[in-house]
Amino acid sequence: MGWWKRFRSGTKPPALPAFDGPEIALGEALAVDVHSHIVPGVDDGSANMEQSLELIERLVGLGYSGAVLTPHIHSDIYPNSKHTLQPAFDALQARVAERWPQFSLALAAEYFLDEHFADCIASNDLLYFHATDENGLAVKCVLFEFGFHEPPMNHEQVIFDLQMAGYTGVLAHAERYPYWHRHPEEVQKLADRGIWVTVNAASLAGAYGPEMYRVASRLLENGTAKMICSDAHGTRHMDSLKAIAKSPIVHRWIEQGDARSRAVTF
Repeated sequence: MGWWKRFRSGTKPPALPAFDGPEIALGEALAVDVHSHIVPGVDDGSANMEQSLELIERLVGLGYSGAVLTPHIHSDIYPNSKHTLQPAFDALQARVAERWPQFSLALAAEYFLDEHFADCIASNDLLYFHATDENGLAVKCVLFEFGFHEPPMNHEQVIFDLQMAGYTGVLAHAERYPYWHRHPEEVQKLADRGIWVTVNAASLAGAYGPEMYRVASRLLENGTAKMICSDAHGTRHMDSLKAIAKSPIVHRWIEQGDARSRAVTF
């Protein structure tokens, strides 16, 4: 089926989110949250250990079994690396192991697709998480994002280089790029090339307005999106996860059985 038929197929999402379905155990259905900013004090997410533990507690309460923590790596704003992130992650992991020994953590990153990302690929210096693909093969997943204001430059070459280096690309919050709202084929092209497309729970909860909700919902309805993520920077994002546990659109997507977050391994 061509991208346009896929995009137009399925039930047309309503203009506003509905939370009139039965509340499901969202964390049990999704298993692992693969995009969050919970490592304390390293970016615009959790500011300290106490806030990080509060966010982890919320994930545990929602039934999640683990989380991939993905601090920003952006050369101009958050010039992080494994060396800057590992100590803070290790300290958090030790505290989590004490309180919730059944809850697994992994450290990855949310890379901004720029020249620094290309350099990291070339030098094989990437933070990634492990999963299995639809064929049951082990893959190494790298989360990346585009800028919000203009289409990315040279992204096709960078993504090609990422894949040739042996990684599976994971696109963060595909609904949040307004320049592609009228060009859904651009997101579908990435999905067709093997990129795992994700959407944010906050968009599905209506927190970013009707247009973000419309696009995120359609990506679920047509099967393009493979993960729903918290992108948690604070407790408001946990509230969004709790809200979409009653979303009929989310329920239908889960019933399709292709939530790749369930395939994450630690």
